[in-house]
Amino acid sequence: MKKLKYIILSLTAVACLCGCKKDPELAVTDVGPEMSVVSVDSKALFGAAISFQVTMNDKLPLSTLKAQLFFDDEMVAEEVIRTKTSGTYDGTLTVPYYKDIPDGDATLRFVGQNIEFGLTTIEQTIPVSRPEPDYLTFVLDEQEYRMEPTGTKYEYSVTDNFPQKAKGYITTPELDELGSVVTFGYSSTEGGIVADSTDPITFSNSNAGEYTITFNILTFAGSPFTKLTFNGTEMNMSDEDNYYIVTTLTQGNVYEMSGIADFASWDIDRDFFERPDASAPESIKFLPMSGMYKITANFKFNYLKVEAMNSSSELGTLSADGSGTAIWVIGDTNIGKPSTANSASWNPENGGLCMARVADKKYQITLVAGTSINASKFDFKFFWKKTWDNGEFLGKDDPTFKNPYGVLTTDSDIIEISDSGNAGLIDGKTLDLGGVYRFTLDVSGGTKAATLTLEKIGEEALPAADLTINGSRLEQIDSSNYSIDLDLTQGQTLTFGGSDMFMPSWINPDFFAITTATTATLVPVSGKYRITVNTATGVIDALVLNADGTGLATLDDQGHGAVYFIGYGFGSPATANEPAWTTEKGICVPEAEPGIYRVTAQAGPEGSTTPGQRFRLNGWSGKFYKSRGWSDLGTLTLSEGSEAFFQITSGGNIEMAEGVSLEEGATYILTLDVTGGNDKPVLTMAKQ
Repeated sequence: MKKLKYIILSLTAVACLCGCKKDPELAVTDVGPEMSVVSVDSKALFGAAISFQVTMNDKLPLSTLKAQLFFDDEMVAEEVIRTKTSGTYDGTLTVPYYKDIPDGDATLRFVGQNIEFGLTTIEQTIPVSRPEPDYLTFVLDEQEYRMEPTGTKYEYSVTDNFPQKAKGYITTPELDELGSVVTFGYSSTEGGIVADSTDPITFSNSNAGEYTITFNILTFAGSPFTKLTFNGTEMNMSDEDNYYIVTTLTQGNVYEMSGIADFASWDIDRDFFERPDASAPESIKFLPMSGMYKITANFKFNYLKVEAMNSSSELGTLSADGSGTAIWVIGDTNIGKPSTANSASWNPENGGLCMARVADKKYQITLVAGTSINASKFDFKFFWKKTWDNGEFLGKDDPTFKNPYGVLTTDSDIIEISDSGNAGLIDGKTLDLGGVYRFTLDVSGGTKAATLTLEKIGEEALPAADLTINGSRLEQIDSSNYSIDLDLTQGQTLTFGGSDMFMPSWINPDFFAITTATTATLVPVSGKYRITVNTATGVIDALVLNADGTGLATLDDQGHGAVYFIGYGFGSPATANEPAWTTEKGICVPEAEPGIYRVTAQAGPEGSTTPGQRFRLNGWSGKFYKSRGWSDLGTLTLSEGSEAFFQITSGGNIEMAEGVSLEEGATYILTLDVTGGNDKPVLTMAKQ
């Protein structure tokens, strides 16, 4: 310790040569405070606290008292108490809870220090053992399950009716008088169960029902966890919903899938597999060309996804001459496997669909209209890699386009390829609901001469959900959309029922006011309405119909019926769904009271997909029409105060006032008043 002082003094001397002011010396001492351990627990438990009491005396002011715990030579815990004056200090030190550490002796070290860095150290041995509580508690959502000892040392279990995936954490009872407990949860970074975590552990059984959950507080081993094997090889868990394996598959070979109790109901992707024997659903025959593939078992959608690979870590690709292992389909929310609920959404990494290589330089993807592709609208493209900017097919030869690129044509009378390579329906065409369609892309002539063919190869019944309103069953439109036409009175209660009915993620407040989890009342005036339910998005919406049900209502000469917003600035259920200048997408606004049409919505950014954020923050340019067509109202005027939000252009368009932006997340009420006549509409905007 004196050496430190001499070094400091020599440095100070050097400093004095360079300046006119002498720096103060740093006072140090070799003598620490007088210390004695008044009391300390004679033994300790992993996860519990060690209580201690230490007396310190010194002629110098004190600095700190440190309690340190060592397993062998490694310090595993430390508690620092700030001290100033001589006296007795109380404290506790928590013993960390590690797995696989046997009972044994730890070293408890007390280190006292004064302000001149004088140290005094006292060490003593303390036995540390693993607690064996009478029980553990498994916490699943809001419910607690008592886990009892199994007879195997440190192991506990509980048997009860659990969901197929029981997501919860485990906790001990209090281990000491201070209320210390240890929790056990899952750590994604550690890849397993750890102490001092409440992140849910996903215990999983082959099926829901009665089964046993076990946990060992020494080894941290738990069960059950789904063990999936593909042809005898265990699959890897990438997350709680997905297990995968990369392996070589041979065309025509039959492979065994095990570990999924209800695998017979799974979609195995008809482009890659078929079940040759209905009595053995776990046996699946591989259909495309032989090669390396990644097979993913997805429990969220009960779907076996297959992707071609160039190697164990590189996804399949296509080359300019047409050779390769894969072509990828990337598109909007109207295409996906096994259904549009798992759509591509223009996100290649998450949603890109791998086409099956059924022959050299020939690839296919098979989709069902109303299930995996929307029967009336879709938009997708073909790419050389499962990512952006790495090769794609255009609809024409364009040398200015970034390389590599291909040229794709089709002679289909149902679909067309745009110049930019997007595949979509020809105007006026639709796919047959329930029709099974095969898209085949042939690059045998090279990517500059690729051809796309579309063939209907069959039909299948679409699964229908059991949805009712006031006891009447809704009609299925496609795999996700249902509707019903009802005569309703203002304020009437609607009861949502059926085994598949759900609490909506969003229900249009212009039409409905939610009263309970299963009921709502009609907000607008009495009339005939078409109520729509989307099971994929969880949205309940409505349209106003003519009294005789012949079609969508229009605004009559007395100012009754419905109006429609067309343009930019207002979408439903979110700004991402704004109609632009497409009349058939015009947003129906009901008559809230005679001659008054009202929209209540939150403000959100352009392109928001958050249900309820229907008003753009800025960038409005739209109009209200008397129908879903170009039937203008009279020239709009703004009510007093609404000029703070809007301006009306010479063409009658509603635009945001100069420099104005709505507040994100705030709720606004937009009102169109035609009580003075359809030729004198008044627009009001107000923040709720």
